[in-house]
Amino acid sequence: MSAADPTLLRGARHRRATGRVAIVIAAFAGAIALLAGTPAAATAATTAKEPAALTVAAADSDSGLTASVTTDNAGVLATGQDLTVSVTVSNPTDSPVTTGSVSVWFDPRPMTSRGALTDWLGSADPVAGATALGEATLPLLESGTSTVVRVTVPAAAVPFGTRPDSAVFGIGATVTTGDDHTDARGSVVWSAAETGTRSSVGVVMPIVSPSTSDGLISAADLATYTAPNGVLTRDLDGLEGHSAVTLGIDPMIIASIRALGNAAPPTAVDWLSRLAILPNETFSLGYADADPTGQIQAGTTAPLAPTSFVYAIDPKNFSPTPTSIGEPVAPATTATSGGTAPTPTPTPTSGPTLPTLAGLTAWDFSLEGIAWPGDKTARAADLAPLAAAGLSTVIVSGDNTNAADLDSTPNAAVTSAGSSVVASDQRLSDALRSAISAPSDVAWNTAMGKLNAQLQLITAEGGDTRHLLIGLDRSWPSSGTQLKRTLDALFSSPWATPSTLVSVKSASPTSGLTLTDAPESQTRIDSIRALLADETSLGAFSSVLDAPETLTGRVRAQLLTLLAVSWQNPRTDWSAAVAESQKSTVKTLHSIRILPTENINLVSAQGSIPFTVSNELTGEAATIALTAAPSNSRLEIDDTATKRIPQDSRATVLVPVKAKVGNGQVVLSLRLYSPTGVPIGDPTSVTVDVHADWEGIGALILGVLLVLLFGFGIVRNILRRRRERQEGDGEAPAETADEGAVADASTTEPAETADTGAAPPADPPAPAAPAGPTAPPDPPAPEDGPRG
Repeated sequence: MSAADPTLLRGARHRRATGRVAIVIAAFAGAIALLAGTPAAATAATTAKEPAALTVAAADSDSGLTASVTTDNAGVLATGQDLTVSVTVSNPTDSPVTTGSVSVWFDPRPMTSRGALTDWLGSADPVAGATALGEATLPLLESGTSTVVRVTVPAAAVPFGTRPDSAVFGIGATVTTGDDHTDARGSVVWSAAETGTRSSVGVVMPIVSPSTSDGLISAADLATYTAPNGVLTRDLDGLEGHSAVTLGIDPMIIASIRALGNAAPPTAVDWLSRLAILPNETFSLGYADADPTGQIQAGTTAPLAPTSFVYAIDPKNFSPTPTSIGEPVAPATTATSGGTAPTPTPTPTSGPTLPTLAGLTAWDFSLEGIAWPGDKTARAADLAPLAAAGLSTVIVSGDNTNAADLDSTPNAAVTSAGSSVVASDQRLSDALRSAISAPSDVAWNTAMGKLNAQLQLITAEGGDTRHLLIGLDRSWPSSGTQLKRTLDALFSSPWATPSTLVSVKSASPTSGLTLTDAPESQTRIDSIRALLADETSLGAFSSVLDAPETLTGRVRAQLLTLLAVSWQNPRTDWSAAVAESQKSTVKTLHSIRILPTENINLVSAQGSIPFTVSNELTGEAATIALTAAPSNSRLEIDDTATKRIPQDSRATVLVPVKAKVGNGQVVLSLRLYSPTGVPIGDPTSVTVDVHADWEGIGALILGVLLVLLFGFGIVRNILRRRRERQEGDGEAPAETADEGAVADASTTEPAETADTGAAPPADPPAPAAPAGPTAPPDPPAPEDGPRG
């Protein structure tokens, strides 16, 4: 309910102490006494026998109650029908209301224009000459509750029941409690024999899902939305019998179902089949119904589109290949005159055929090149970029034009160079949206009463047939629960005939109707720019991955869902969704980092310094290059270290270094890069204590120790051999009879035997004795002593 068109008015405290007010109330009470018998209960009616004129005072009281008034039958009263007026009274105060009355009246002067109706509904001025219709008792009204009081006027007692032509009258209700009263205003349309020209009315309706930031709709949500009473099911149910309604379809719904393959909920697959056979004209919204003009105003050259859904595809869900639903049919090919073309041999594959980006979003739309920005968000400067992107037809809201300033209702077509602009009628759109989402019969009648009053007043303007467009709400739920009932009532109205978007667009523009610039708020544009900058940063970051599109595709899809027109509804917390997205971006950009390292001691002339790098990405391996830059010449970095780090893990990266002259500290500045040279994460540093000459000193000491050790061993061996020879010479006999034996004995050196660790050789066998007499044996020689 807009501020300019209220039906709910709050009264102000109204004291009977003043003379004028006392007279007014006395007159009103007298009139009611003449018209009504015994006061009725809240749902009963009193009969107005003799309508009497009265003056309704200005609503300057403050009883704390609120009230609204409407009539049954969608606000239309035909010849021979009783007039039933419903007054809704609410008590938002902390105290109950125990007694009170409800009086119903009308202004006998018919409305002359749509502007007069708007002024009436928003006014609290006194009404002179009002006619009383009836009165009922207000029942006990507890704190925080509401009640509906009905007053019925028989057809014979309706004051304007004999009027020969149709008209719109203002009605009102006054709720009196003690010394206070609260007023409310509405309207009723008297429908007599119609001779005027009906308006040609087209309706454009979005097929969208609730606001999200996930990029795709989950299987669980799809099952909910396409259940028997789900929001998407209600959309299609309400369209039955209304093929004139033009549908703007969000490709995200189609892609979400197809991306699940055989795992898609059966209700979602059935819903897609129902959508495919609808006879309505259809066109594609931006993916996720992303705001086209907001993107242009934030600096993009054209509205963005998804880039990849690889991240969401599970190959096991595509074997066997799911049935194709709603995809455009390729034109049949004709064989050449030379005969039948050869059938190509299928290329063998190692797995199931996965859907492509185009295959996931393709649909057999009947209309192309249409952009539908949110209400009051377009500028003339946005039209050229949209047309360059292939969106040559732009649907704008009525308050994005100067229609309210014109003397009569214009056609929907708007004069524009280079683009075809179609403007919805704002007041008709607001009323139809309220009716579709109405939570009760009273609320529905209130909204439809406004709609029918507007349509009758358009007919009363005369002239040629008006070609009007009504745009339904882009916020979720897109259809509410009263879609079919509302469309039935609209297209059966005595003042409207169904039309299509194409027909409405083809009508001649009304002279003087122009587009008025309505840029989006600077706060929103700044947020969109921040989201675009985040996407750019994540796109550069993705170069560390084996398949960057697994990240960039997800980021683009999530960005588009955050740009959905439905987020413009003030009831949504878009700023919180943007903040959450930015938080996720920061987390991703810092998911690959160098872990802190303590100071390092380098005691060699060259070597490799180890650093630990963490990859916290889920499901994504990363390839990084670690660079190190020394703060002075004590260290020289040989090369950049490259490493592939598995998902959710850590790896050690070795940086080769060379120490040059001198000792001291060196600060190594460390930075990670992707293989394409994109900086990753934040830079860090570590201090290295260089002691390169320690290695030379250590080597010299070790060399000296080795020389001393080997020298000592050599001297020891020489001395031992000399000692052993001297001992051997003193024990041997002075003369040896057999020179050969002496020679053999002298060839065996105890020192060598000891050195080798082998047993001493056995004595050679004695030579055979010569033939002849046997000589007496020689006495045994003394045995050799131990050989060391």
